[in-house]
Amino acid sequence: MHMRNAAALAMLVSAPAFAITTQGYDIPYAGVFYGYEIPDSSRDSDGADGLQINIGSSIDWGTNNAIELSLYDAGRKRDVDGGKDYQTAFFVDLVHHYAATNGGIQAVPKFTPYVLGGVGAIQEDVGGDDHMHLGGSVGGGLFFPLPWHGLAVRTEARAQLQLNDKSVDGEDFLIDYRLNVGLQIPLYFLSEGGFTPAPAQECVVTVVDPVTGRKDCAVDSDADGVNDTADQCPNTPAGVAVQANGCQ
Repeated sequence: MHMRNAAALAMLVSAPAFAITTQGYDIPYAGVFYGYEIPDSSRDSDGADGLQINIGSSIDWGTNNAIELSLYDAGRKRDVDGGKDYQTAFFVDLVHHYAATNGGIQAVPKFTPYVLGGVGAIQEDVGGDDHMHLGGSVGGGLFFPLPWHGLAVRTEARAQLQLNDKSVDGEDFLIDYRLNVGLQIPLYFLSEGGFTPAPAQECVVTVVDPVTGRKDCAVDSDADGVNDTADQCPNTPAGVAVQANGCQ
């Protein structure tokens, strides 16, 4: 029954790598998240409040991918006696995001969707019995860049799977669900530029004026201030005022 609830994750294609970061701050990052856990229905416990800490960086493996290390810690109140059970989970996740593009140049998005999946180890303390298990994690979320020094808000939902025959009698596979919301912070001390953002991505094709040497991402053949791609009246005489479409 549980196996039918688990999601599959497979997305790798060949191209340059970018991390899930605010544009111009493609450097290692850390995140702090509040997590609310919805435990497996077979557990004798309520939902749990937890804390998750992430550290991540882009990797040269596929398109728009990052590798993240996450540490999650939570306590669950037991229904039977009001006591508490505890869980600590450590995961290594692959994060893939879907970057918006504009003519081959990465655009500045209002938000960026992403998916993730990974493996890890989960330590549980249930009724005073402490034990460790192999686990997996799949999920997705939204990344919202903020206009301050590369900061961003992240919201995500995860399904946390574990091979565990000790926490619940008669069960050997558990799935807990978690909702996270938190702040992602670029690790400036790992970047040579510090708080200075990386230079904007260059044009896919650069046009060079043979007379002035000026470099542009587009061509304005009649020098009327409207690029050829939007100019509906090419070859306008020099010095003539034109509208936004290049016509008088």
